[in-house]
Amino acid sequence: MSCKKGSTRRTRPQKYQNSTSYRNNLHDNSKKTKKINSTEVAEVCKRCQEIIEWKIKYKKYKPLSQAKTCTKCHNKAVKDAYHTICIPCASNMEVCCKCGKKEEIVQHKAPTETERLRVMAELEREIEGLSERKRRAYHRYMDKLNGKKKKRKQQVQEENDGEGDETEAINSKNDSKEISIEEYFKNAREKIEMLKAAMEENDFLDDFDDLGIEDEEDFEDTDSEYRD
Repeated sequence: MSCKKGSTRRTRPQKYQNSTSYRNNLHDNSKKTKKINSTEVAEVCKRCQEIIEWKIKYKKYKPLSQAKTCTKCHNKAVKDAYHTICIPCASNMEVCCKCGKKEEIVQHKAPTETERLRVMAELEREIEGLSERKRRAYHRYMDKLNGKKKKRKQQVQEENDGEGDETEAINSKNDSKEISIEEYFKNAREKIEMLKAAMEENDFLDDFDDLGIEDEEDFEDTDSEYRD
């Protein structure tokens, strides 16, 4: 700081500067440090996220040894350090889990494997109540959402082997945009609700159309087989 009376602003840069950035695992490769570095900072606002990430980076982060009491529901449901509100209460109130303010949540916590399997099983049970055509429409929509493409015919592939390699690579990059699991489940539920609302009494005819019988010639062929 300056020696001038009343001045609190320093004009010179910092005298001693590090040549390399700080690494919290330079001399500590324990399981605890690896677990802390892999901690997912989610369900908080941007400011709280930066605070927690700073604590992790400079080895100031202290994980919880047991669940903490939520300040809203008063249940021991807080499992993340420095959080004051559990995730269900924060999602219902649309507030940050750390500061409790109504700020934009930067990142949502990804569901665990058991939660993902449970939601997938619920979606499969809901799909079973749809007609055959609606189920096919649902699967086509989800395949398109995942970026999957229909396989091209061999003739088209052979013709475009030499010329279309670069264009296919560009298209594959554009189509490989991954979406989060939360967005996947949200879109799946919205599609199922839309298909349920669109179901009518003539779904039997729609299922009949899915059998692939398009022309009257198909009926004539089947009749001739029975006559023979």
